[in-house]
Amino acid sequence: MHARDTAFYRRWILANGLAEAAGLGTTFVAGRWVAPHLERVTGVTAILGGALAAVLLGILLEGVVVGVLQERVLRQRLVDLRRGAWVLATAAGAGLAWLLGMVPSTIMALGTQASSGPAPEEPGALLKSALAMGLGLVTGPILGLAQWTVLRGLVPRAGRWLWANALAWAVGMPVIFLGMDLVPWTGPFGLVAISLYLLCGVTGLVVGAIHGRVLVRLLEPPGHPPPSRP
Repeated sequence: MHARDTAFYRRWILANGLAEAAGLGTTFVAGRWVAPHLERVTGVTAILGGALAAVLLGILLEGVVVGVLQERVLRQRLVDLRRGAWVLATAAGAGLAWLLGMVPSTIMALGTQASSGPAPEEPGALLKSALAMGLGLVTGPILGLAQWTVLRGLVPRAGRWLWANALAWAVGMPVIFLGMDLVPWTGPFGLVAISLYLLCGVTGLVVGAIHGRVLVRLLEPPGHPPPSRP
């Protein structure tokens, strides 16, 4: 990898780490803060309202923040990128991904609400990782779909961005799901918040490192020679 590409790659990883920490982390922290209040409200309306609030927070916080920080780095290489286009695309993709991602948990919550039996047992770590990986494989391309509509007019082979996001989030989602088990939920709110911010920051670094490698290749001009090796 050339020095210019290496510098861009590092900035991209850092931007994703900071963006997910600020955007996704704040979404989780806000959810943790309102959770005790939501537990006092029961019924279908409360469940659907909580799911809708999560989707809106995903758009406004994760989608916008990630889009802004990614675009700042991306415009250093794509001078023709229209300002704000990447932010809008990222927010749209995040909204759709959050909407689909909330469907399973919302259905389970509605089923538990309707039945009088105990809540279903939480799956083990292995099954949880497999489910999280599958969720990442599905939501990753959804996150990148709107971004692809921006990239396809600027770089060749832009379709690779979709499977790059699938792979990145197939790794990132298990990091989030398994990391949640390490959060000290019974501890002080401040400690829980710091843990969530760190978890989301690490996830962003991992995701950025994976799809950032593909992005570097996409941004190479046609006929770009491979880096020389000593």
